[in-house]
Amino acid sequence: MKKSYKKFLLFLILLSNITVQSQLIEGTILDSKTKETLPGATVYLDGTTISTITDTNGYFKINTKGNNATLVVSFIGYSTYRLDNPLQYVNKKLKVMLVEESISLDEVVVGKGPFSRKQMMKVFREQFLGESKAGRSCKILNEDDIVLYYDVSTNTLNASARNPLKIINKHLDYEVNFDLEELIVQYNYKSLDKFNQSRSYFSGTTFYKDMSKNNRADKKRRETFYGSATHFALTVANEAWEKEDIRLFVEGWPVNPKDYFKVKDTLGVKQVTLIKEPQKEVKDFTLDKSPSNNVTFTDKGKTKLVKVNFNILYKKEHQSIVEFVDKVIYVDENGNYSPIYGILYGGYIGTLKAGNMLPIDYYQVIKEMQKG
Repeated sequence: MKKSYKKFLLFLILLSNITVQSQLIEGTILDSKTKETLPGATVYLDGTTISTITDTNGYFKINTKGNNATLVVSFIGYSTYRLDNPLQYVNKKLKVMLVEESISLDEVVVGKGPFSRKQMMKVFREQFLGESKAGRSCKILNEDDIVLYYDVSTNTLNASARNPLKIINKHLDYEVNFDLEELIVQYNYKSLDKFNQSRSYFSGTTFYKDMSKNNRADKKRRETFYGSATHFALTVANEAWEKEDIRLFVEGWPVNPKDYFKVKDTLGVKQVTLIKEPQKEVKDFTLDKSPSNNVTFTDKGKTKLVKVNFNILYKKEHQSIVEFVDKVIYVDENGNYSPIYGILYGGYIGTLKAGNMLPIDYYQVIKEMQKG
């Protein structure tokens, strides 16, 4: 009996070692032209706290912990390298060639715009970090790396960064490395007035360093998670509207989510399908123009259906506007969904920017807290 127990224990140990090994990705980072190795390059999984640095030989080894987020390689003076679905390269040695940036952003000559850098930076902070308590607590340590340009032909503020932005988020106790690809703020006419904005978005990759001691940031992080876009996606995917205290409305009236969404398991994620568009009835008018150019509207006595957006209310407190751009959304166990721009938000969720972003696997932390 003891021999059998020892054999079983040994099997578990071996299985454990295999599992750990199966999550490792390793490789070498090199210059694409010289083929010389690049020591000191940063390698991380996008949106997580998982990272490493290449050694003197340009070699890295990173434990993904089963996370299949995009693998990002960053090195000053080189274009950022991104590898999707990195788990397919487990137990294979990668050789990543980084391409040196041929044109420095400092060399790009842009004509003098209608707004000063100070004016544009104010908008950048509002639209990138946000104006929430967390957003206002953030400080970008290398703002000089931000490149701003206002395109008068499209009334658009454009921003990018020469190097990853180093952000200290005091409210959530994170040090964030944000490799900004672009930030776009579009206006209806030449202006920087927030009430004249037609759309705003940014994209990039992130790495988080947890600065919290003695769990002092736990409460603030939980409060940030609940009522967010990630929380909403999880609620839809798990059909947990009542449990999560989120209510769905169309034109001010509460509606049954089952009338609008169908959810099924597929490939380890939840497939959410919008089966019915939110709509409202409006009267059908015809436009009549008299010879004297007087315009009148004639009621045809009919109504037609017009598409509207959803409204959601979290805890009878935070109200958001939700538009499903894509009718099919895929949501993972942490509430991350694709396509990333498949859902657009206004209201409360629309105000949450990079300052309110949490690691993509933060929901696992919440589940562990709930167990405890």
